[in-house]
Amino acid sequence: MTLRPKIAPHRAAEETLERLRRHANAKKAASYQRFFKQPVNYFGLDKQTSTEIKQDLFEKIQESWTIEDAVRFCKAMIKDPHMESRGIGYQVVAHFVSEAPPKLLADVKRWLEHSCGNWGLVDNLAPSVLAPFLEQHPDLIPDVVSWSDSPSQWVRRGATVAFVPLVGKTKDQKLYLRTAYQIAERLFDDEEDLMHKAVGWLLRESGKADMKRLERFLLEKGPRIPRTSVRYAIERFPKDERKRLLEATRKK
Repeated sequence: MTLRPKIAPHRAAEETLERLRRHANAKKAASYQRFFKQPVNYFGLDKQTSTEIKQDLFEKIQESWTIEDAVRFCKAMIKDPHMESRGIGYQVVAHFVSEAPPKLLADVKRWLEHSCGNWGLVDNLAPSVLAPFLEQHPDLIPDVVSWSDSPSQWVRRGATVAFVPLVGKTKDQKLYLRTAYQIAERLFDDEEDLMHKAVGWLLRESGKADMKRLERFLLEKGPRIPRTSVRYAIERFPKDERKRLLEATRKK
């Protein structure tokens, strides 16, 4: 089998961006704005075209690139403001994240802070890159927990949703659950509604692993937890239990 010649990250970024531009659809791009409160930039690709572009790219790079190449590609892609270009950049890093050294954490935080700007890109980057990275480097979990104090809501959300896929893991589940509840409690006083939803999402997923633990947590901390977070957290309880927990967690 003849291997493809290695394509340089900057060249791959140029080619990918050119394909994205060729398939841009202004009407479809405008329709995606309904999912966001703040203005977002979309090329407006349909799902099939976007998938084909990513698959073609992965075929070109998967046998020859390293994590360093992937990071260079991502840094080139996020210079473009569109959701699709930044999302593909993050997904290429995700493809190679099992090789990532500890220093990648600084890049991830910088991307969350300066290159996301909305929940969609955060929810692309954090579960696909940060979550598996922390599986490889659990000693860096305290650093990510500290992000819950960041002035950037995107860094705070990234720290939160990174643990959504982790709490369901069998290996190191105790660590991930303990950390998830720690992050959730640190964010009870967050003023952003998107953070209330993220905390509720994390609690709900934690409950899948141990519903009794979630119930105890809600009953103990209830009056301090934003109501949106509580409603998200209890979605998988039976109807009567949801009603009971909503009442029991209400501020007196």
